Amino acid sequence: MNPENDATKDAAERRFVEAYHMPEGMPRHEALERAARAADAVDHLPLGVSCRIALIRSAYDLGRYDLMLAPFAWCGTAEQRDPTAFDDWELHSFDWAHKWIVSGLLADPRFTLAQIGSFVDQLASRYQRLGYSMQPVHGARAELAAHVGDDEAYREHFARYLATDRGPMSDCEACVVEEQAGHLIRQGRHAEAVAHAEHQLARDTGCATQPQGILTTLTPAFVALGELDRARDAHVVAHRLVRDDLVGGYLDDHLVFCATSGNVARGVELLRAHLHRVHHSTSPSRAMDFAAGAALLLSRVDGAEEFTVPRDGITTPVRAAELRAQLEELALGIAERFDRRNGTDAVSRRVRQTLATPDTAPVPLVVPVAAPAPPESAEEEPPVEVADPVELARRMCDAFDRGEFTTGMRLLRSLPPDLDPLLPESLAALVAARRAIVAGHSRPQDEVLAELGAAVDRLVACGEHDLANRYRARGASLLGEEEGVAAARACLAEADAAGTPYTRVLTRLLLADLLAEGDDGESDEPRVLAAEALGLAEGGAPELVARARCDLAQHLATTGRLDEAQDEVTDVLVGDPSASVRFDALRLLLKIQTVRGDEAAVATGAEFVGSFSSPRGPWTAEAHRQRVASIERLGLEAEHLAELRDAVAAGREVGVPDDVAKACYALAGGYLKAGRFVEAAEVLEEAVRVIGTDEVDPDAVVPVHYRLGQVCARLDETESARRHLETALGLVPPDEPWRRAMVLDVLAGVLRRLDRPREAASAYQGAAAGWQEVSEFAEAAGSLVEAAAALPDEEAAGCAAVLASAEALLPRVEDVEQRTHLTARIAAIRAFLHGQSGDLTAAVEQNGVAEELAAQLGDDTWRTFLVTRGARFLLQAGDPANAEAEARRAGTLITDDTPLQLLGDTANVLEEALRTQSKPTTGDPLLRALQSRLDS
Repeated sequence: MNPENDATKDAAERRFVEAYHMPEGMPRHEALERAARAADAVDHLPLGVSCRIALIRSAYDLGRYDLMLAPFAWCGTAEQRDPTAFDDWELHSFDWAHKWIVSGLLADPRFTLAQIGSFVDQLASRYQRLGYSMQPVHGARAELAAHVGDDEAYREHFARYLATDRGPMSDCEACVVEEQAGHLIRQGRHAEAVAHAEHQLARDTGCATQPQGILTTLTPAFVALGELDRARDAHVVAHRLVRDDLVGGYLDDHLVFCATSGNVARGVELLRAHLHRVHHSTSPSRAMDFAAGAALLLSRVDGAEEFTVPRDGITTPVRAAELRAQLEELALGIAERFDRRNGTDAVSRRVRQTLATPDTAPVPLVVPVAAPAPPESAEEEPPVEVADPVELARRMCDAFDRGEFTTGMRLLRSLPPDLDPLLPESLAALVAARRAIVAGHSRPQDEVLAELGAAVDRLVACGEHDLANRYRARGASLLGEEEGVAAARACLAEADAAGTPYTRVLTRLLLADLLAEGDDGESDEPRVLAAEALGLAEGGAPELVARARCDLAQHLATTGRLDEAQDEVTDVLVGDPSASVRFDALRLLLKIQTVRGDEAAVATGAEFVGSFSSPRGPWTAEAHRQRVASIERLGLEAEHLAELRDAVAAGREVGVPDDVAKACYALAGGYLKAGRFVEAAEVLEEAVRVIGTDEVDPDAVVPVHYRLGQVCARLDETESARRHLETALGLVPPDEPWRRAMVLDVLAGVLRRLDRPREAASAYQGAAAGWQEVSEFAEAAGSLVEAAAALPDEEAAGCAAVLASAEALLPRVEDVEQRTHLTARIAAIRAFLHGQSGDLTAAVEQNGVAEELAAQLGDDTWRTFLVTRGARFLLQAGDPANAEAEARRAGTLITDDTPLQLLGDTANVLEEALRTQSKPTTGDPLLRALQSRLDS
């Protein structure tokens, strides 16, 4: 023995272990290379093998097949020197890596066809000698034939690939299906590809490249078959799984899909996240595919749009047109190198085909980018014809006075802004006043008030005092609450003193609306004013009767007189009112039906949106806004996804950011109720983008981040979940303990999954404090129990203290089942703590308490776990006989739904108890039954 040499070998092994456990990336790869050299320096062949196998896998994970060649060749030499230096797993890995080498050689034009063909023959010889299935060999030959454009050889090898059974060296079943589906699609056999592959999507293979591989492959087949909803779903799910993969494949397929399916903006967003690939792709083949897909996308982008392209640590802004030209040149240049190697033009033809890919049928995605065009209606106003500007201006004013605001808006938009000199002064002043009122909520208030004031002054100068008073009253809504009410009262007084009946009615209605906005429902003045307005309208302004009735119905509804309000507004709608009254009446009816839980609100919402979708304007956004609120309150989001998608699109076009964010939130709720978590996440991320770029009501921001955090946690995107939940928490005011507790509970669970136990426990304790502030003692005790469970083993004293705090709250938990469950959890955790400290008697006692309570709760799986754990405690206490008895009792509790992990634990405890007592294990019926379940 040579102690010095042994110490050196130990040091080399430690270096390998340290390198192996580094995070994936080039620093880890370089550390593994150093470990390999250290192993060679001390002639430690088994360690050298371990290093090279790790290097091969590292190169694969990095997408760097070029880095794979040296360790692979070294392993070949090592195998000839001493095959026993490889353990079973390393030998399996080396056999598997032969397939990767074929792919790597094929993806790099520096290697000749002769070299590739020779290695494929070597692969076939090795697999045949070792008794493996030849399916991977047929797949490699089909891939090579397709690459060089040899259609006859491709069909021959592909047929064999389909016909040959899988074996130990075959890719996972899902990956094989993906490859086979891809071959079928390349032959135009789309329906066959879908039929062959779709069954695999329901299975969880555990493969890192699935299901995104199959979904990406099938997306163009779905489009070709006209199954656009399935194409959307396939792209959305796969895109989410590949968008953050900085080196992997599939990206170019999604760029092509976005470019050709009407989703260019989404494609641009994806491209921006992968611009490093312009100069730093992992292989020539991937660089070519990326460049072709990105160039196709950029052909649909405004040439002046800028992209920031990184290269060697420096970023350079490049316009889309220039970047497209660079990428086309790159793709075609690499294709030409492949063709020179292959002696064909197959690769260049494929790249040119990609660059010339035509648009397909549009595929609407989860988050719409534009509102659907409204259906044409025979009743729609005809286009505005060129006419005398004076006549157009008068028609516009008349339309607004009649309440036909949609017609009025169409006419107002047709009037040029510099029309004043062509109009009589009083008419010009009316047009200016109307422009200001229309702009009231879309421009700075000071500007609007100044314009309106100037127009009113012009009306006064023309002697149009009554008209001036009307516009002053309308402008009162743009002022602050007190100032606006005071101004409206002044207008009412002036109207009563010297105004027309129309103005006397209008000023009462406007003042009633202002009072209702700031009213707590106790004052009857708004209703009185509306009733007065109705009486005056019936006597002298019949054109305002319907409006007064609608306003009166609104005030009735505000005071809880829903039956009277609904009857009134329904009768108004029967009378074919003006657009303005119809708008207010439908909105009110929708609200009343929604508050009552009447699903007739769905039809009312559809009528409301349909009636005010053309011409489009703020009224369109409001109709969608009210329908979204109705659908949410009725809890019907999952049944009305299409309507909620329309609301998102309308919010983008004619609404405000709040509309988009709230519609996205409701749409996500529908997807969640339908179990479509990826779509929910996509929609909520769109809401986050809106929130991040515009001023949005804070009350909408917190729910979006909170819900997105929950969804990301469900999708195992734990780091994203933490980020969104912490954002939500930071926005919840300290004086809202209920909301803080909700966020903290979910955040704690995420932190626990991120292996941050102390932070998780602290968050749970913070949640418990919040729950106690609002007297939710069951929730508080539950959070404290979770805090105790989250604390690391070495903090037993802290865990016990937290459990004591939870136990102190139990008398205040009113629900018996909840209290029983919490008591059981506390006992179970205490049993664990006693077991950790070696007090096995106390562990068995507390475990028994928990088991008895679990039985009361009817939780068979948990009870089985506790009985099995009790058996383990007895075994540790030196009581194998009772441990055996408890293990057998656990066996009687096992059902068809018992998890495999629990079956294995029960079998292990029973077998150990039998062995400790020197009893036979091979013939034990329970042990055999458990093993059979585990093997099946």
